[in-house]
Amino acid sequence: MCDACSRPIRCDIIYKEKGKMASFLYIAGGVLVSFAVTVIITLLRRYRRTHYEIPARDVSKGHRWCKTEMFSRPTYCNVSGESIIHGAFCDSCGICIEARLIKQANKTFPCKSLASKEDTVKHVWIHGNLPLCSRCCICNEACGVLPQLSGFRCCWCMRCVHENCKSKLSVDCDLGRYKTMIVPPNCIQLKWVGFKGRKHLVVGNVRQPLIKDWSPVIIVGNRKSGNNDGEHILQTFRGIFNPAQVLDLHDLKPECGLEWCHLLPDVKCRVLVCGGDGSIGWVLSAIDNLKLKNPPYVGVLPLGTGNDLSRVLGWGIGYTGDVDVTHILDQLQHAQPVQLDRWKVEVVKETPFGLPRRKKVLVMNAYASIGVDALLAFNFHRDRKRQPFLFSSRMINKFWYFTYGTKDVMERECKNLHKKIKVELDGVPITLPELEGVVVLNINSWAAGCQPWSLGGGGDGTESKFNDGVLEVMGVYSSFHMAQMQVGLADPLRLGRARKVKILLQNGSAPVQVDGEPWEQKPGEITITFHNQATMLADLNK
Repeated sequence: MCDACSRPIRCDIIYKEKGKMASFLYIAGGVLVSFAVTVIITLLRRYRRTHYEIPARDVSKGHRWCKTEMFSRPTYCNVSGESIIHGAFCDSCGICIEARLIKQANKTFPCKSLASKEDTVKHVWIHGNLPLCSRCCICNEACGVLPQLSGFRCCWCMRCVHENCKSKLSVDCDLGRYKTMIVPPNCIQLKWVGFKGRKHLVVGNVRQPLIKDWSPVIIVGNRKSGNNDGEHILQTFRGIFNPAQVLDLHDLKPECGLEWCHLLPDVKCRVLVCGGDGSIGWVLSAIDNLKLKNPPYVGVLPLGTGNDLSRVLGWGIGYTGDVDVTHILDQLQHAQPVQLDRWKVEVVKETPFGLPRRKKVLVMNAYASIGVDALLAFNFHRDRKRQPFLFSSRMINKFWYFTYGTKDVMERECKNLHKKIKVELDGVPITLPELEGVVVLNINSWAAGCQPWSLGGGGDGTESKFNDGVLEVMGVYSSFHMAQMQVGLADPLRLGRARKVKILLQNGSAPVQVDGEPWEQKPGEITITFHNQATMLADLNK
């Protein structure tokens, strides 16, 4: 009997049923919460994959300091005024100090602003440490030549002026000779994003300034490129442009830099890629993925080893050491847009037992190859990953390529490649002689400047172009044959020209590379077809 209700009811059974129901509700609630969290995280990741931000430094926290063991010219501390050999400098505004005075300098000197609420841009004058051979923009006399802090330089327009002549200049700055490339700070609005503890500034809005023919330049590069020459170049660009226009691919994806094109949909932007052919391809693929309504023009500052794409576009063979950035910007001002063919490379690997075949899709901008040429690139990349300190400059990298080529002259690892592969050009099978490599060219520059299709009079006289929708296909007899072509002592084996190239690999594996990115390919099928065209900037009137 139940003392509470005087009825013969089993209360312990009721309590057990209620406990089971509570446990069920508790578990169901946990499952629903876990599902909701998973959905939210998935949506956030998807949002972050399709929405990118332009990071902006909070200048209220101080300068962007770069320490140096030795200044490249006579330098005086902006705080103490004393001559210094080593110390730190701000790569945005250019002040130089002793390393122990960083905190004092942050409090005393305001840095170059990324954004402002002013109606016009004001001069930001930096005292002393002017570039060598500077002249006053007022009296045209030598400026900053005294052995002390003397003269002033505006870190926006780069004009230099004597202290006595400074009052003759307007307080407003016109941004100087590169005003059509610079995003003025009064046209930018910054905003805080993120959660507590992870808040950071990003560029929130940009308006077009009243500057004729304004076409902003976005600098993207990797500070690790070119034996760390990339770091020096990015620092120099921060001093000339708005620092928000300069992005380091070591920390950010190229899509972050391309966000400028979203913020300025009615303006034709220009992107200057500081790097090799791989960096160029990365940026062009990012432009494809974003499906921009007004895609930018793309220029090149070559810092890679081969720089074949840079060569055919007229940007030079590559830079090392001190780079005259103003020369590059002058080139950029006069460069003309051209179309560059881009090709889709589909790699289908054979699978056993009739299982679905795995497909890999890449995009080719310069050239692709199978055999001995790809083998040298494969060995280079493998060893550079293992011991990167042995591959520290362009000259050393070329020495390693020479070493791998010399080694293969003796070993001939790709011997009898013609027995492993079948090649079709526009659906027509090609009879291959005995060879060790096949190269598919989109541009007439290969292996660091060799122009194979022009050797020996160019075969049938057909010129190789990077915007004609046609590929040139050649064979390579050996690594020694490659060396002969690079010095003009041999012609390539011209297999033909085509709009579609198919290579069937059978009976074993072979090294393959696309734009310098190599891998070991198992039996399968490689098909190269037209993908699209990218608008590049070329300086072809040298």
